[in-house]
Formats: sequence, structure tokens, C-alpha cells
Amino acid sequence: MSTPPAVREAAKQVVKCLERFPADRFKHLTSFKDIQISRFNRIAGVSLKGEDAANEKKPSLSEVKDMISRTSGPLGLQKDFLKKLQGALQQDMVSEEGLTKQKRSLEVLMSDKYKNYYEVGDKLYKPNGNPEYYQRLMDELTGKKKENLFTGLRTVFFGK
Repeated sequence: MSTPPAVREAAKQVVKCLERFPADRFKHLTSFKDIQISRFNRIAGVSLKGEDAANEKKPSLSEVKDMISRTSGPLGLQKDFLKKLQGALQQDMVSEEGLTKQKRSLEVLMSDKYKNYYEVGDKLYKPNGNPEYYQRLMDELTGKKKENLFTGLRTVFFGK
């Protein structure tokens, strides 16, 4: 199941755009950026490097689909179960148009087009009841200021 050259080239463009995508602010078990890069590298036919290459030794989704379609009953599975499984497997429907739309969407996200288009005023960022609320949250998340027990209790009881 080979992909056409135009689709491969479009997938490479999406990967280049994803590589410029900012890293997640919070460490998770998986990263959107890493998962999408490995997904589109597979479509583009680019070999993976480092840790991703070690994870790719497992059979891919296309290889599992191929095994299921080649055999009538792998591992003693019943035929009706195999039909349900084939229907449930996600179909990779990639086209050049779809990949260019995804690339355009990533570029729009990185340029903050809608953040700038729908500008939110100070009325929402600094509400009258607690004007420092969002700034305190951002300072806590970025590690600039840490609240101790007493300042936390003061904030809870007095809202300041």
C-alpha cells in the first residue's frame, strides 16, 4: 500500500510545519507534536530517529490490517469477530487536499489568527471582583511565584 508522491510531499510539508509547532507547556505521557510527527512521517515514508524508531518496532496499523485480511482466522479468531474487527479499524484516508488543509490549519494555529481576531478585553482578563486572579494562575503555572500556605489561605478566605 504505497502512497502517491504528491501525498508524500504534502505529508513532508505537514511534518515541517509540525516541527515548528511549540512544545507542550506541561509534560504529559504523550505529546501532540510527537504523535503527529510520527504519524505524518509514516505517511511521508520518512524513517524515524531515536526513541520513535525504537517504538516503531511494533507492527503498525497497516501491518495489522494486512495480517487480518490475509488470513481467514488468525490466532483462532472466529470469522464474524474478524469482520467486526475489520469494520472497526480506522481507515487511513489521506489525500493531498486533506494534508494541505491540515498544514494550513497548523499555520493558522501558530500565527494566533483567531486570538488576534477575537481580541478579549481587560473586562475578562481582570474582572472587578478579583483582578489579579489570572495573573496569579499564570505565575503559578510558569513557576514565577509560588504561593505558600498562608497566602493560599488568605486568597481563599479574602479573595485577594
